[in-house]
Amino acid sequence: MNDIPLSHLLDVAICAAEAAGKHAMENKHRRQEANETFEHDIKLVLDVECQTIAEKVIAGEFPEHGILGEEDATPNAASSYEWVIDPIDGTMNFSHGLEYWCSSVAVRRNHKVVAGCVFAPEFESYYTAHIEQPARLNGDDITVSKTERLSQSMILTGLSKNMENASEPHLDLFRMLAVNTKKLRINGAAALDICRVADGTCDGFFETDIHLWDYAAAGLIAEQAGATLATYSHKNDTHGATVLCANPHIIEGLRAIYSRHI
Repeated sequence: MNDIPLSHLLDVAICAAEAAGKHAMENKHRRQEANETFEHDIKLVLDVECQTIAEKVIAGEFPEHGILGEEDATPNAASSYEWVIDPIDGTMNFSHGLEYWCSSVAVRRNHKVVAGCVFAPEFESYYTAHIEQPARLNGDDITVSKTERLSQSMILTGLSKNMENASEPHLDLFRMLAVNTKKLRINGAAALDICRVADGTCDGFFETDIHLWDYAAAGLIAEQAGATLATYSHKNDTHGATVLCANPHIIEGLRAIYSRHI
């Protein structure tokens, strides 16, 4: 199979993320329609609808490519390309009317992310990148912050959805982050958090219980903006990982804290 131009892959990722995000925006009045509810999470009807819409955009251009999404998967071992979709990242925020959510679409070739878009409709923000292009926000190049010390940094993070089963090291890790940084913040949408590292709004991101669809596009965007991305796969979850992302000055400090509490 011939290589597909990265610019074309990125254009399709943008179109797919935009289509998913706009469908969610246009149906915010349905934001509490749930397929399933949990103690600390929710699965919305719109999650499934938005993924289907993103998939249709991709399939219209690349019907032979595989799909991996939070809500569904259509693998194709014959293709070296796979699209990774999170139709609504920050579902709980969205369901409550909190504006901090996004739609994320990435494409991998031979398991390497090569292009991606994170679209935050409430902010009209398109974060984009491919592996031969700088990260951009609405067409303008972005770069990570220049904060040099972890003690002066603002770090975005999250808590596990399964807090009843969270281990003491997990909670101790959260405490150590709070103690060793200027400020710790929880916003509730990992993909958008990582993009905020990319554009320099915050200095780093750290979360122990997220999945490939949460960080595939955003991780590439952050790396192309100058961030260092570190992922630690979970043995009992194929797509689960701990993810650290930060400007190069403070990434080692985050790694050190994590290594002491695993």
